[in-house]
Amino acid sequence: MKVLLINDSTSNPNWGDRAAATALKLMINKLGGDIIDIFSEDELKYSSFLSTNIVESKNIANDRRLTELVNLFSPPILFKIKGKMLRSFGIKKTPCLIPDTWDEFGKCAKNILDNKDRYQRLINVFDKMDVAVIHGDGCMVGNGLLPRTELFLSYLIKTYFNKPVVIVNHTADFDHPNLLKIAQAVYPLFDDVVFRDPISERRCKEFCNGRFVADTAFLFEPALSTGHWKSIARRSTYFDIWPDIATFNPAKPYLCIGGSSILSYDSFPSEIIKDFSSFIRYMQSIYPGQIVLTVSDIVDQPVFRAIAKELELPLVGLATPVQQVVDIIGNADAYIGGRWHPSIFALRGGTPVVPLSAKTFKMLALIEMAGLNTVTFDALGLDKIKYSLGNQLHLYLEQGADLRKKIRIWAQEAAKNCWGNVEYLKKSVKI
Repeated sequence: MKVLLINDSTSNPNWGDRAAATALKLMINKLGGDIIDIFSEDELKYSSFLSTNIVESKNIANDRRLTELVNLFSPPILFKIKGKMLRSFGIKKTPCLIPDTWDEFGKCAKNILDNKDRYQRLINVFDKMDVAVIHGDGCMVGNGLLPRTELFLSYLIKTYFNKPVVIVNHTADFDHPNLLKIAQAVYPLFDDVVFRDPISERRCKEFCNGRFVADTAFLFEPALSTGHWKSIARRSTYFDIWPDIATFNPAKPYLCIGGSSILSYDSFPSEIIKDFSSFIRYMQSIYPGQIVLTVSDIVDQPVFRAIAKELELPLVGLATPVQQVVDIIGNADAYIGGRWHPSIFALRGGTPVVPLSAKTFKMLALIEMAGLNTVTFDALGLDKIKYSLGNQLHLYLEQGADLRKKIRIWAQEAAKNCWGNVEYLKKSVKI
């Protein structure tokens, strides 16, 4: 079985993107699938998947970044300046490979088919593969190039190459009318649609026959706290991933606090740092154990590095291996954060999650699935809600081992269920 994997998110430093894609590739390989080519998340973001030459692909991506920078000169009065800058850097204006709207899909497909030499990598892999697997992840939101690229490639493969395409392990929050219109046209073409949360399934049922299956990241299991993990992990500098320092004793109680996908800023995020810092100081006053900061995405890094320095707290950094992260969060007393995958790591070990708001509805969906209190706390106004959040934390901690056992049993079932992401490959393709 020859598989084309589209959107391998291990190219993203985000903990969850690495975990989910790693698990998905493991599943495909376990079934006997042969992944003959991969389009990484970075390649999709910059349309640099056209060439098999690594150097050329990097150059395309760099040119795209430079083009985006020059595009800041968007007012009409600066249009000529923009053109001169593009020419001076040797960047030629070419027809866009990926359509902006559904109405352009046919025209862009014709562009590829009429220029097969230019798009040789696409044509070759579409001819050779047996099935394309789209790792949707958290991409289907907004109106960016990444989700439009995934949907256009799916359309191209199904319509012009007559090969099966499945989209798996994803949240669909079609909050932008343009992407929604594209999805309404493309989703019925998929041979299988697998959502990682039931809210997405409910919202998309009018235009596709999708199903809910647990996230592939549930495949990662934390080390048991009753085993040798604590004695190993407590060794000095064990979790220090340069330049961050994560000195804490996992044999003693600790609480993990993370960021959120909703965090956004154009410069140094001083107000966000101030808000989180005030909130964490309050947590220190009501929680007697250690507090461990976690950076699971690059957007959280400047916030939590500043707080770690100010409050002298351990920081589990972005470059930490996924399995170590799963062990840390899965053995914590609780996890407070607005990050989907770190919350999965927590639940897998029986760690209760106090959710912060996120860019989409995903945190609400996850705690609803886990049977926890379906309230998310405002990640951009923590100082205002710190008392109610603290009360929720205490309610979970008071339930102790009974709650942890309940959560862990549920998460174990989710780990079995997550293999449903590759159910189409197992049922429909002879291995």
